[in-house]
Order: sequence, then structure tokens, then C-alpha cells
Amino acid sequence: MSTASEGKRKYIFESAPVSKAVWSMAIPTVVTQLINIIYNYADTWYVGRTANAAMVAALGVSFPMFVIMAAIANLFGIGGASVISRALGEGNRKKARETFATCFWFGLLGAVVYMAVINLFRSRIIYLVGGDENDFQYVSSYMFWTMIIGAIPSVGNVLCGHLVRSIGASKEAGIGMSMGGILNIILDPIFMFVILPDGMEVTGAAMATLISNTAAFIYFLIYMKRRDIRSSAGDAEQSRAQYPGIINLKLPEAGAIWPALSPVLLIGFPAALQTTLAMVSNIFANVLIRPYGSSAVAGMGVAKKINMIAFNTCMGMTMGVLPLLGYSFGAKNFNRMRRIIRYTGTVVVLFGSACTAVFVIGAPEMIRFFIDESGSVEYGTEFLRIIGFAAPMAALSYLAYTVFQSAGMEKSAFILSIMRKGVLDIPGMFILRAFMGARGVCLATPVAEILSVFIGLFLYASFRRKIDAMDVETGEGSLSA
Repeated sequence: MSTASEGKRKYIFESAPVSKAVWSMAIPTVVTQLINIIYNYADTWYVGRTANAAMVAALGVSFPMFVIMAAIANLFGIGGASVISRALGEGNRKKARETFATCFWFGLLGAVVYMAVINLFRSRIIYLVGGDENDFQYVSSYMFWTMIIGAIPSVGNVLCGHLVRSIGASKEAGIGMSMGGILNIILDPIFMFVILPDGMEVTGAAMATLISNTAAFIYFLIYMKRRDIRSSAGDAEQSRAQYPGIINLKLPEAGAIWPALSPVLLIGFPAALQTTLAMVSNIFANVLIRPYGSSAVAGMGVAKKINMIAFNTCMGMTMGVLPLLGYSFGAKNFNRMRRIIRYTGTVVVLFGSACTAVFVIGAPEMIRFFIDESGSVEYGTEFLRIIGFAAPMAALSYLAYTVFQSAGMEKSAFILSIMRKGVLDIPGMFILRAFMGARGVCLATPVAEILSVFIGLFLYASFRRKIDAMDVETGEGSLSA
């Protein structure tokens, strides 16, 4: 890392106004999330032009399994980002470098294992996640191109984004991850309607995803290789940096791997678990909605994709500030950490509330934009209006969860993750479906989010007591947040 880049990172992490620091880290992440949402929309919109509910349903059925690759990336990416940012705040560059390399290689190993599992058990998995004979061939093709052939670039793209962002290079991380989404949007219609014949639109979408993720992963590899300044570098190269760079692709010695990996797994596991449980929740939703027909499944899939505007934007905002929070915690700058939390919380709650209002008012038109099939529009409109109410509550949960991750509070992160997705919403789907039918499955989402906020506030109170006590020890004093 150059001296200029080092100075910029320290300015953003240590002394920049909180609003400027938050937006400088969050904007690239939010933009990336929005571009990825648009690319998800593009898949659904293009496939929806076929008016084939089974094809649209196939995308919804495939989505939870695709998300597992994000869980693998989050295990090593978010866990690594927390450890790296805290190590930088503590001034421990050696630990940050060893963690970076360990997370990179073990994340790719996880992708290889997942690829092998999908390859061996694909047919069984399709029926397990809610597929049927109508959409089996479409789901199978999508899984082949994105989860077998494309597992490594799909995981590597997200993984590298987290790791690069952890050192303050949020813009560079955003460029890489956004590149994949933009390229996917461009390639979708080419593969779906030009290169491949009618009936292979889902395969075309999958191939476009594979190519775009591969391009983004190659970008990250080139970026990291160019900035991988090792201790064995020549004098001329070393003179260009005040210290060895944080980006490092060389695994530490065998004896140092577990000390580097264990804290990553402790904090990364709740992140991966939350992503996996969200996938499991989607699977249960698909299975419970399936008896109501392909139109209901398609309506649910479209409604969830639209709702991603609120959920993923708030998630992107909180993910973006994780390195800021981790650095402040590691440096024991708790007053700054509180100000970051307060400012970010205000922004995400206001945005989530605005999205709720838009979804309630514009649901029919938004659903019809993606699929103009009467049954799917009817179901999707009702579903979107219900799950849209969860947005501001989810924003608070995301922020609390990020705070726990940044501070290395793996137990609090674990509790909140399993309560949001798993303990509360899945049983809620069964209970509310028994009384309210299909709409009860959707209603479980806002109910679970409301209850999770109360749990998150209780856990956050414990965190506040912890940093207030540390404030007394360091003599900083307390500032309310």
C-alpha cells in the first residue's frame, strides 16, 4: 500500500467527519448492492417476458442455493474483515496480512467443496428446495452453470470484495463487485434471446452470470496481485511503501494458519449462518407456497426480489461501515464508534421506512413490470405489501448485527442471526399459514423482524455496558448513542 493510500486510509478511519467517513465507505457498497439487485431484476424481467411461470419459478427455487455461495464468502470474508479491521486499529499489521491470505485461500477451498456437493446431489437437492417436474430442467441447468462451473468465481468475487473493503479500499471493492453486475445485465439478453434458442432462457441467464462473475474475480486477482508487497520484495519495491502492504496472498506457515483462521471462523460463522438460514427460510417459503401453484411461487419470487431494494441497500450500508467500526473498536476510539452507529442507524431506518411506503402504494405496477400474468400479479402484490413492512425493522437488525461483528462479539451475533432467520420466522410460517393460508407465510417475515429488533436492542445494551466500562479504563468518558 502506498504512503498516500496509507494516509488516506488513516484519515477516513481516524479523523474524517463521521458522515464523510460513513458515506465514503458505504456508497461503493450500496452501489454494488443496487447493481446486483438490478442484475437480479434483469434475470427475472427477461425470463418473465416469456410468460412462462415455470421458468420464473425456477429462478426463485434456485436462488436459495445460489445464496449458499454467498454464505461461504461471508464466512471468510466478513469474519476476515472484522479481524483485519480490528488488527489495523490495534496497529498489528502482521496479523492483518496473515488473516487476509488465510481467508482468501480457505474461502476458495470452501467453493470447491460446495461445487462437489452440488455436482453429486443436484437432482435430490432440486426437489428438496421446492422444485417439481415443471421447473426441474430449468433449475438443473441454472445450478450447473452457476454452482458447479461457476462456484469458484461466484464465491471469489464476493470474498475478495469483503477483504479488499476491510483495508479501507471500499471504492476498489465496489468497482470489482459492480463490474460483475453490470456485465451480467449486458450479457443477459444476448445469451437469452440471441445466442441460445427459445426455451433456454434460464440457461442463458446462468451462462451470463458465470461469465460476469469470472470477469469480476479476475479483476480482483489482478488488483490484489499488483498490491501484494511481500517481505521478500526488492529494495526498490519496498521503498515505494512505508510498511508492507496489508494485501497478501501468501499463506502463513503451517503453525500460524490456525491462529489466523480461528478468530475468523468464530465471527464469520454467524454471518454465514445468517445467510444460510435466510436460504433455508426461502426454501420453506417455496415449499409452503408451492401447493398454491406456480403463480404463487412466481409471485413470491418477484416480491422478494423487489423487496431486495430495501433489505440489500440497508445491508450494504451496514456492511460498508463494518471496517470503520472494527478499526474504531480496535483503536479503542469508542466515542467515534458510537457516532458512527448513531448516524448509520438514522440513515438506514429512514430509508427502510420510505421503501415500505413505496411498496405499499406501488405494489401492483412493480409486480406487473416483471411478470404480466394475472395470477402472479395478484399474489405478488399482496406478498410485497406484507413483507415490505419488515424493511425498517430489518435495517435496525442489520446494524446491530454489524456492530457485534465489528467488536468480535460472536455470541451476540450468533444469537441475533439464528433468531431472525430460523427460530422465529420458520415456525412462524407454519403457524400463520395454518390460520391465514399463503399470506400467513409472508406475514412471518415482518413478525420475525419486529421480535428480532427487541432481541437486538437487549444485546446492544450489553455491548454498550462493555464499551462504557472500557471507556472508564481508557479515560475517554462516555457519549450517548
